Amino acid sequence: MTKLEALVASADLIKESSPVDCSVLVIDRDGYVLAHHMADFHLKNPQIPAFKVGDRLPSDALTFNCIKERRKLTIIVPKEIFGFKWKTTNTPIFDDAGNISGVLSVAVSLDVYDTLHTTAQTIAATTEEVAATTEELGVTAARLAEDLSKVKIGGEGVLAQINKTDDILRFVSDVASNSNLLGLNAAIEAARAGEHGRGFAVVADEIRKMAVNSAQSVSEIKKILQDIHKETTGVVKIIQNTSELSERQAAATAEMGATMQALASTANEVERIAEAI
Repeated sequence: MTKLEALVASADLIKESSPVDCSVLVIDRDGYVLAHHMADFHLKNPQIPAFKVGDRLPSDALTFNCIKERRKLTIIVPKEIFGFKWKTTNTPIFDDAGNISGVLSVAVSLDVYDTLHTTAQTIAATTEEVAATTEELGVTAARLAEDLSKVKIGGEGVLAQINKTDDILRFVSDVASNSNLLGLNAAIEAARAGEHGRGFAVVADEIRKMAVNSAQSVSEIKKILQDIHKETTGVVKIIQNTSELSERQAAATAEMGATMQALASTANEVERIAEAI
């Protein structure tokens, strides 16, 4: 059995084994049809010639160029002709002597590949936009994390300064206590002096009043500072938690950006494969 006869006998198997819908046509070197198994897109389009066994292809058929040039030729039929785009690959069949005995022509619809190509372009464009947005979000998140870290440090500094006021208040409280004791002693001495110590008694009384007022003020200030310390501690804690969340967000955003870049690269590769097909 010759190669040409074997292809004629197995033309239906070639069509059935193809992963995509295709048309298989086998002709001899004179252009006569030896086998023709049409694709579904052929059957659905009556405008496409349906050659039967024994028919001869028109003399201007591009298949004859394959015989003339003695090499495989691929022809793209544009969508404008039959309403859809398809590709025909014509492969010359050589006998044992090296002479062309016929041509194997396989046609496939390119609608699926065009859809794949368009989809790949859309995915690539979309992922590039998302990647750019993600990158911008990553920069913003990193800057936010940095700013929150600075705010946290500032809040901790405020707490440290508030803690320092305890020493100052303790000193003022000691002064008030000593002043009160001094005023009390002065009042006692003024009482002993009798009429001569009356003016000094007034001064001693004022000193005691000032000491009492100072002690009360210190107590009030201390309470206020304790409230400020409590609120500031809560704020610093919130800032710290937010800073940690922001840092994790920045890391996650950077990882997502890398993933989107990889997806864009994959989409470009799919687009390249679709163009090659």
